[in-house]
Amino acid sequence: MSTLRKFSPYSTLMAVRKTSHKTFNYRLLNRTAKSPIFSTIAFAAIFFLVYADSIISNLSVYPADIRISDIFETPQAPDEAFEEQTSKEILVAPQTPKIEAQIQSTSNTKTQIQSTSNIVPLLKTQEKIEENDRPLLTTKVEENSRSLFTMQERIQENSRPLLTTQATNEEEGETPDPLIPPKDVTREERMEWFRRKLPELEVLKSNDLSQKFHGRVLEFFNKQCTIQFFMVWLSPARSFGPREFLAADTLLKANSQACLMIISRSLDTGYGYRILKPLLDRGFKVLAVTPDLPFLVKDTPAEVWLDEMKSGTKDPGHIPLSNNLSNLIRLAMLYKYGGIYLDTDFIILKDFTGLRNAVGAQSIDQVTKKWTRLNGAIMIFDIGHPILLDFLQEFATTFNGNKWGHNGPYLVSRVIERVGSTPGYDLTILRPRAFYPVDWIKIIRLFKKPETEEESQWVEDMTLQLSSGSYAIHLWNKRTRALAIEEGSVMERVIAEHCAICQDNYNSQI
Repeated sequence: MSTLRKFSPYSTLMAVRKTSHKTFNYRLLNRTAKSPIFSTIAFAAIFFLVYADSIISNLSVYPADIRISDIFETPQAPDEAFEEQTSKEILVAPQTPKIEAQIQSTSNTKTQIQSTSNIVPLLKTQEKIEENDRPLLTTKVEENSRSLFTMQERIQENSRPLLTTQATNEEEGETPDPLIPPKDVTREERMEWFRRKLPELEVLKSNDLSQKFHGRVLEFFNKQCTIQFFMVWLSPARSFGPREFLAADTLLKANSQACLMIISRSLDTGYGYRILKPLLDRGFKVLAVTPDLPFLVKDTPAEVWLDEMKSGTKDPGHIPLSNNLSNLIRLAMLYKYGGIYLDTDFIILKDFTGLRNAVGAQSIDQVTKKWTRLNGAIMIFDIGHPILLDFLQEFATTFNGNKWGHNGPYLVSRVIERVGSTPGYDLTILRPRAFYPVDWIKIIRLFKKPETEEESQWVEDMTLQLSSGSYAIHLWNKRTRALAIEEGSVMERVIAEHCAICQDNYNSQI
């Protein structure tokens, strides 16, 4: 017998009310979502999630009411004789016998950080860096300020035919960079892409021009060079812009009798010559040379690596191969010719005469005063130095094209930590102030104009401190390439003091 559900007017009314209440809630939510206030809050939340990293990285780690003079160091006073002597001892290494020109030193003592069988190992007990050697720059809240002008614009306005791309690809044989792999692909897909691209990768092969490489290098470095500098540029020539030109410019102003060789196929062209011509017109010795990579790695541990890469059996990784080829070429060049390698995002402040078998520390432990990371953006080595073979061996056997820095700065740190204390290596580890006085997070402050009298004094002090205490300033290209150099900033003043080609036009526009 079935049971019939009883209905009453009251129960029917309650059901209608419940349904009406649900409908009301839905409509209320719908109206809320469409309201301007809700939309604004939602947009702000999304904006914060997207730009949180950038916002947080620019926040000060210090209280807002701390004065600039409390946050930033000021140059050493002339009467701080002990600290000044200690600074010079750590920064200066013994004179290399290959360098002909000599400079007088203001210090009677030069301490070289060595590692021999009779000395405590370099990497376990390094020379103590002075207690007050804090980072030169500390992050503060970056205010929104207008960009008045940039040095890049100034150089371009006054040397436009030289520093902007006017030559067509057809005229100069300029082709898009074939060393950048496709994004978001599997390893197998990337390997297949790489095998298809191999015929285009001239940098991996020898040709009629590159086979002249060794003879051209010897001929160029036989021009009574006080120091042999070289850079590596594997990108298209059109990418060699004002910042890269500035690195060459300041280097040759500070080291006027040195020779600068740029290892580059794209700059070893008529268009590349026009880019470098202002330096040549000033009497500076600079030359772009197409590399012969098979010759450079021949009879080194990296020769097998190159053979595997050319056969398409080694994964180049998702990082552009040009980055890692640059890492390899600098090591091979130092091994076969000796000299000084440097990246193209530096401003050079001093003569490098006197530096030998040295690399710079990027960071140090503030308690132990031992380096925590080295950087190969500047490296100084005698020809055939044995640690260069260790570097090449490490590159070939641990190559990883998917980890940024693994085959570059991290490689230098790994190898020196492992074998740097080998008797006879006689390495010098320069403190961060030598080449990396401002780290990649805090570098932004140098580009900002002073807003107060106190900040103007800080700019004055910082400019003096950099010019007197550092060999170079690393600009950390990824961090600063898009920044404007604002009027009155530290960067504007440093460039004005250390730039040769842009000096005349630059001063006329202040």
